[in-house]
Amino acid sequence: YFKLRDVAQIIRGTDKQFNVTWDGSKNAINLISNTSYKTVGGELKVGDGKVKNATLSTSTIYKDGSQVSLTAYTINDNNYFKLRDLGEAFNFDVSWDSKNN
Repeated sequence: YFKLRDVAQIIRGTDKQFNVTWDGSKNAINLISNTSYKTVGGELKVGDGKVKNATLSTSTIYKDGSQVSLTAYTINDNNYFKLRDLGEAFNFDVSWDSKNN
């Protein structure tokens, strides 16, 4: 699982980019395809190495205005998604290079 905003930051400027917005009134995460990610701060920050509690996110997730079913976990007010799920949703490849581990 990867922090959603980190992934959006990393692929910003590519043809797979997406923006992330939060709608607190609806408890909703909005994912907007083909839109440059707007940095909010804290992206790509190195972790402290301490164990964190993860809880299953109760937020509704929308991609381009339509509700989607993606599993997310909340850790310290950030949403974490399975990288392969994000790759499938935004059509980018996630693969394993066993030769290089």
